[in-house]
Amino acid sequence: MKFDDVLLNRRSIRKYIDKDVSINDIKEIIEFGILSPSAHNRQPWKVMILDKEKKSKVFEALLEKKSSDVSIEMTANIINEVPCLLVIFYDNAGNGSRDNDMLSIGAFIENMHLKATEMGFGSLWIANTNHIKNEISAITGINLECVSCLAIGYKNQNPKPRPRKSLKEIMN
Repeated sequence: MKFDDVLLNRRSIRKYIDKDVSINDIKEIIEFGILSPSAHNRQPWKVMILDKEKKSKVFEALLEKKSSDVSIEMTANIINEVPCLLVIFYDNAGNGSRDNDMLSIGAFIENMHLKATEMGFGSLWIANTNHIKNEISAITGINLECVSCLAIGYKNQNPKPRPRKSLKEIMN
């Protein structure tokens, strides 16, 4: 798939087929995340592939946090359904600039998101896990800040492109 096609076809997928993604495919996706640009080449990320038991605990923790924000329950259901969930942690081992490191982690996640699309998988960049950062640390046994999660699986939907602002709207 040409890079333009990857960008044009990338979608946030929220429905998945019940079929495992091979560990080799997941490792390849992560390898392409590692290739992303990083401020001062700090590469301030760690990633964990959750097994079914840990993924189930994240699902339950999110359900306990649901409030008036219906998106949290929707996110929990996606996590419950998706075959593979990556947790991305912030590793500030070198005491770098948090702002720069967060931009670098965003690039890391975006590279994985795009590689998953190129490989024919659906993926979803999940931010609602920010509501359960402490719980994720306890579930995973990793004492680092959870920044986000990335769901990866065989998609069971083909959503249309979401509206985007025009060039004129964003340029000053």
